[in-house]
Amino acid sequence: MSESLLIQVERARFERALEMTESMARHRVLLTTAELARINNTTLGKPVTEDPWRRESTDITLRSGRALTFSLHTDPVLSLREKLHRATELAEAGQIIDAAVDVYGGLVLSHFFKDANRRTAVLAAHFFLQRYGIPLSGLAIHEMGLGDLREEGQIDALRATLQNMAKFVTKK
Repeated sequence: MSESLLIQVERARFERALEMTESMARHRVLLTTAELARINNTTLGKPVTEDPWRRESTDITLRSGRALTFSLHTDPVLSLREKLHRATELAEAGQIIDAAVDVYGGLVLSHFFKDANRRTAVLAAHFFLQRYGIPLSGLAIHEMGLGDLREEGQIDALRATLQNMAKFVTKK
């Protein structure tokens, strides 16, 4: 398959997962680890019953070319459940941008899934924004040029970018 066709297929899968998160947000569904696993599998075009969890250490290369090794999570589902719970608490307390940044950073930095961690992180952040009243485009979040979140200041830059985007979309 050509590279351009692969990009189109990946985008179509992402858009399908985006529709899922938007529907969940509209219907006030809570984002659980099971739902996030289903969303992750959708982004990859895999059956929803397939186990997406990374249960072993893995080496990845970031877009910057930097190579990293992610260690084994004792229980990725439990660890992610805690992150989703924290994000929900933040959002319920009115800290919606912080919830989106927290869940995005948690997914990207912890690398819970075998693949598509960044896309799944975008979808989770988008879910929190949509569910709690900030109608940012999931595609716009996906297209943001984010740096390596491990570098100093990158999480704050993400927060500031989302705050600026939120101001723009919520102006009447």
